[in-house]
Amino acid sequence: MNSIANGYETVAFLGLAGGFEILERFRPAREVDRWKHLKIDVVSFALAILMNRISQYSITGFLAAHAPATILGHWFTLQGLPSSARIFLAIMLADFVIYWIHRAQHAFGPLWQTHQWHHSTQQLYWFSGFRVSFLHTFIYNIPQAAIPILVFNLSPLEVSIAYSIALLIQFWEHTNLNIGIGPLQYLFITPAYHRVHHSVEHNRRNFAATFSLWDRLFGTYYDPAKLRADAPLGLGEPYGVKKMARMLVGF
Repeated sequence: MNSIANGYETVAFLGLAGGFEILERFRPAREVDRWKHLKIDVVSFALAILMNRISQYSITGFLAAHAPATILGHWFTLQGLPSSARIFLAIMLADFVIYWIHRAQHAFGPLWQTHQWHHSTQQLYWFSGFRVSFLHTFIYNIPQAAIPILVFNLSPLEVSIAYSIALLIQFWEHTNLNIGIGPLQYLFITPAYHRVHHSVEHNRRNFAATFSLWDRLFGTYYDPAKLRADAPLGLGEPYGVKKMARMLVGF
């Protein structure tokens, strides 16, 4: 089952990467020089995958070995729901928790250090979303692993489906697309929505990664239509090799 799940995740990644690469060519939101930071982005991607696997397996292994059986079976009503409902609710609950983690990263110095590398990119396109530090990956993987396992008891295959959906979201929010989703924008984020968060001036707005309703409910929403087309993205300050190394780790 695990090998099938891993294969499913690989196919999902390659398919999504190819799809978003093609879409960005047809409807780019901004002019992007993909070669400018390609080496850094490739290194960041490789480290992000490595960090994800290390943290995911360590967290899931810890939960499987040490989580009391009473906790694993406590939410029996939720665990009895159909597979599609459990996957959707797991994504929604994890997104709610990550909204508050993300917001805390922008409010507290030590947590900001774990997140700073992600904001270092000055160009957003589908590949740039993988600029994440080791500690950032580890922190985010806690709810992403614990909630599906402890609360919803997802199988390895169901977890891989949830992972593929989360990967779609990762591509979607960072992609360089000029596209709207109509009334669905009141529920889900868009690339323009997340571009606000990566702007220098408004990086304490639009924290949500999937459901825009969190920002709307908790007062951190900023209308993407108000963002200047040429608004600068990134940290708004230069950084050297030493600082880049620290940001990659997350301190």
